[in-house]
Amino acid sequence: MSDQCKIVFAGLAAKVSPELAKQLLQQKLKLNEKTVKKFLQGQDAFNPTTLEKAQKQQKVFASLGIKVQIVTPAHASQTDDDDDEQSQKERDLKIINALDYITTSLIRLEEKVDELAQNTPAKMPDLEDDIDPEPHAEPLIFEDDLDEPIKKGPNKVFMLIGGFILLLLIALLVISLLYPDMVTF
Repeated sequence: MSDQCKIVFAGLAAKVSPELAKQLLQQKLKLNEKTVKKFLQGQDAFNPTTLEKAQKQQKVFASLGIKVQIVTPAHASQTDDDDDEQSQKERDLKIINALDYITTSLIRLEEKVDELAQNTPAKMPDLEDDIDPEPHAEPLIFEDDLDEPIKKGPNKVFMLIGGFILLLLIALLVISLLYPDMVTF
């Protein structure tokens, strides 16, 4: 991390106005308006990078007429350190509150489990116990042989009804062919 550097705004060249600098940063470097505003106010707008990349970025900014400084994190301002400490304290406090909430929830759950265990009168079977199956009053005996194929016999009633409907349809067809004037569809 010792070779990590940041680019910080130092000033503008004589020929560049603040409005022109904003416009150049937005058009040439494709930065959004918030980032440009933070950068021109001297705040950290870019992520830390290596020294080589920071030097290349410095040259790009110089070609646009913007003066920048390369700052290592050790030389960062004291206010940034104070802000970091404050945000770290806030994160720690949130984590402690979350852990406290989880702990109290677990305690409440444990109390409810104990209460349920006391209220259930029946003994819960242990997994380690060998449970013998209870003998049935009647043995299960199948009278039919399951290996035999099922015999399907034709049902005479359905055969008679089907035959009668078929004869009726054939008779209707013959009458409609012999006497087409008699039957109209």
